[in-house]
Amino acid sequence: MGKTKIPATGEGFLGEIMVHKLSRAVGIVDSVTQAQAGWPPQIALKLPDGTLKKGRLSDFRDPSGNERAKFTHA
Repeated sequence: MGKTKIPATGEGFLGEIMVHKLSRAVGIVDSVTQAQAGWPPQIALKLPDGTLKKGRLSDFRDPSGNERAKFTHA
């Protein structure tokens, strides 16, 4: 059984493969700032080239099967 992910708080996303919606960059979730006092959760996505994409959880999505297969860990 997979990990339980809670989008409302950001819990369970650490280490998951995600895709940045605008740039379509695929990476692994490096850090999660959990939601507090009405603010949405924020994550930092580490890309294979070592850079980070930061944003709200809603700026990212789960990868499709094709994107997941193409992604290689750096």
